[in-house]
Amino acid sequence: MSKLEARARAAQILAAAVEAARDHGYTRLTRKQVAARIGISASLVPHYMGTMAQLRRRIMREAVRLECLPVIAQGLAVRDPHAMAAPAELRQRAAQHLAQ
Repeated sequence: MSKLEARARAAQILAAAVEAARDHGYTRLTRKQVAARIGISASLVPHYMGTMAQLRRRIMREAVRLECLPVIAQGLAVRDPHAMAAPAELRQRAAQHLAQ
């Protein structure tokens, strides 16, 4: 597999992980849930994303980049450092989402 293909696979897994975090909960997310979204083996998730702690960090950074309010709100609830470092306006919108 080329580096480009590896990057594309990692991006695909990260996108699936953000969706799964939105639907299943950021702190309750499993590799199996991520893998099932794109039809790959759960063992490929840590191969491309590292540990669950590393995956959660990447998910939150991506959620902030994409302004995925449900995931950011979950990060704020558990005081995730990346969620807490998001721009104030984005944190406020995510907090409002949490209150709904």
